[in-house]
Amino acid sequence: MVSKQERTKRRVSIAKEQERQSRATAKRRNRQQRRRQLIVGAIVGFLALALVAPLTAGLLLDDSSVRADIATLPTTTEPPTLVDPDFAGASISGPTPCPATDGSERRTTSFQQAPDFCIDPAISYSMALDTSEGELVIDLDAAGAPAASNLAITFARYGVYDSANAISFISGLTIIGSLGSAGFTELVDPAEAPADGTYPIGSVIMFTKIGGEMEGQLAIVSTQEAADRLAEDPSHPIIGTVANLDAAVALDTAAAAAATRIGDVTVTETTS
Repeated sequence: MVSKQERTKRRVSIAKEQERQSRATAKRRNRQQRRRQLIVGAIVGFLALALVAPLTAGLLLDDSSVRADIATLPTTTEPPTLVDPDFAGASISGPTPCPATDGSERRTTSFQQAPDFCIDPAISYSMALDTSEGELVIDLDAAGAPAASNLAITFARYGVYDSANAISFISGLTIIGSLGSAGFTELVDPAEAPADGTYPIGSVIMFTKIGGEMEGQLAIVSTQEAADRLAEDPSHPIIGTVANLDAAVALDTAAAAAATRIGDVTVTETTS
């Protein structure tokens, strides 16, 4: 029979273990919150420049020194990356070959050079994102924005977007990917920006380079507010449209409430 003293010791031991677990959980939540604040703060700063800087530069009569100041952002000894370091994959030095199309490619998230042109604009491509709000499907427009679509499809096949951050700080503008680039410096072709300067609800864009640091993030437009903000600086190519807008709206709502991640991303191609 267990004595009263032994039962007391057990209760004290259990209470101490519960307290230890509670402290560990609190520390973990604090770390996650700090990380989210850093990510969101950095994204806000970079995108604010992307959306507002062109208007400011125009008001200042196209002064070249002002443009240079706007384009120059602080750098650190550790450049920001498109992929959260905790979820980073392998890296490729030198030329970036086209990835396997059957899903067998080794996950790679850092590249020294931009990838080769790996797609056929005559083929229909779609991208499926596994999210906490259900599967979100993007019908890609490889013919309308071939360079940007090539980068998105190549990144997806290398697994760059797997477990990517989904962040929303403007209602209806859901960013897929963290602050930074995947390592190379080539620009997405600005000629692929929408000719009419508009971003319809349901469109999906590829962010071009912002301040020398960002390239490769996807953004899903699910509200008119987001569409209007992007139209202030219509320099980012539209790579496709979401096939199920309800899932996009749900993902944006979840991402606005708390930092969230998508799951695996798969690419499907259809030939006629």
